[in-house]
Amino acid sequence: MYNEMLTNKRMAMVIVLVQLGLLGALIVYPNPIIAMLAILSFLAAAAVWRFGFIIKPIITKHTHMLEGFGKYEIPAQQDVIVKKEGNNYHATSYLLVRFTQSATEKTPDQIAVIRQSYERALSSLNYVYKISNMVCPVDLTPYVDKIKERRSKAESRLSEISSLPASSNTGSEMALLKREVESCENQLQKVQAGERPMRVVNFAMTTASSHSKDDAIAKVKQQAAELKTVVSSTLDTEVLQLTGDEMKRCFEWEYMLPGKEQTEDFLY
Repeated sequence: MYNEMLTNKRMAMVIVLVQLGLLGALIVYPNPIIAMLAILSFLAAAAVWRFGFIIKPIITKHTHMLEGFGKYEIPAQQDVIVKKEGNNYHATSYLLVRFTQSATEKTPDQIAVIRQSYERALSSLNYVYKISNMVCPVDLTPYVDKIKERRSKAESRLSEISSLPASSNTGSEMALLKREVESCENQLQKVQAGERPMRVVNFAMTTASSHSKDDAIAKVKQQAAELKTVVSSTLDTEVLQLTGDEMKRCFEWEYMLPGKEQTEDFLY
């Protein structure tokens, strides 16, 4: 069956409603069993809210529940997205590419060798794939404001201590405050002098088609495994299979980029 409303938030809300019902019953009929059930429901809601991306695939797998939206559906394993067009099924898989090293850490010769081997490896693949880079500028204003606030507090305290009599034992505190001010100044200089930092998400997708849904899913899983091996070996990086909410997030990015208020939702 299909369930278009199955999300971590909604699952947690259902459990919370059950918990509120148990608490109401506990008020009317005090019973240790009801109290224990209320506690367990609270723990279950917290677990679903925080670890729903792990719990939900387990639930859908054992209940044979399919999550659907529009023309697309997500099987119980939550590792591919399937769409039916005419008599054909199209299954799509997503991979997260995690780069642990920057090109600036390698010599020009090393970069040239990696690029050549990467291009040769990708050209050997006999199916459609796409590798995408999504870049988000990082707003440093909150970070700068915190540093300035620390510096201001240290300077104010340093000014108060400086006006105290010389007999007061404040030498060690003054030394600490001076180092604090100096540290804040150094951090501000680095932030203002350096290039604007960016958050980068690299993900790959591939699609397979067949007259059978199971065959399309099997084909795309094989393609994803091959693509994962090629990218991880040639670029010496970590490549992860995306499932659940993380997979759906990449699917959404194919249609609409996240807004500024959603920059904290980036994958890592």
